[in-house]
Amino acid sequence: MTVLSVIIPVYYNQESLPLLYQRLNLISKKMKDIKISKATKKDKEQLLTWFKFYRIEKLIEKRIDCYLEHNYTVIAKDKNIIVGVLQWHVKENAAHGLAEIEEVLIQENYKGKGIGSSLVLFAIGAIRSYFIEKNIKPRKIFLFVGKGNTAARKLYEK
Repeated sequence: MTVLSVIIPVYYNQESLPLLYQRLNLISKKMKDIKISKATKKDKEQLLTWFKFYRIEKLIEKRIDCYLEHNYTVIAKDKNIIVGVLQWHVKENAAHGLAEIEEVLIQENYKGKGIGSSLVLFAIGAIRSYFIEKNIKPRKIFLFVGKGNTAARKLYEK
């Protein structure tokens, strides 16, 4: 499989954050009952079902615990049901201002409704806020995607 990398610049411009959230709000209005937020420990049971492709239950549980505890999991919920998941983490040393979006998963019957865009925009805002709160200049967000995954590439290239 050929993998492409997408690098999203994350500039330390406090004034541009409201524009990011304004765009997120415009997309969210189209999604009606779907809410984007950081996942909490209350979401763990549902999150376990999203990563079955890893096949090893202990690995799945440790991954979810790690991302809930140390990194970030962003979720889209339709009422109380998770319909989309994005996981990101700080790369290497936080002082470098680098992060990576690792997983973006959308429930099949919810694709094409702006959920992926909303998750990515929310995560970009969360990543910027994470670094700014630590007085670190946020620099880049890395994301890797298979060359043949055209739907994902369209989302990330927007």
